[in-house]
Amino acid sequence: MTQGFATFVLMNNYFHDVATAMLLACGIMLWVMLKNLGNEQDGVLLRYAAELFRGVSALFWFSVLWIIASGIVRIATFRSFEWFNTTQKHFEAGLFVKYGIALVMMIAGSLLWIRLSRKMRGRLQS
Repeated sequence: MTQGFATFVLMNNYFHDVATAMLLACGIMLWVMLKNLGNEQDGVLLRYAAELFRGVSALFWFSVLWIIASGIVRIATFRSFEWFNTTQKHFEAGLFVKYGIALVMMIAGSLLWIRLSRKMRGRLQS
């Protein structure tokens, strides 16, 4: 693996991890928005919430697409790059923990998003 390609894979994996964290961040942000919106009926505030929701939605779906696209590269290079480096340093347990945390973040963020985006859409339509 050339140094340039290794740098590309390293950056791809880093941004894949960031996109995974963004799923959870978007879910938490949506929860905070709904909590603070409460039963507010002010039209200006509801329009602001709708604009903010559109932006967070775009970030959420961009993160999903990024995870899929960069995941292809990550899977294709896993054995020769990530696993090889991990076994050289005898840090296999750390890699398993990292992927466990990433899985929890991905599932929690997705579930929060699915559940709360329905509530937000209903709240903005009423």
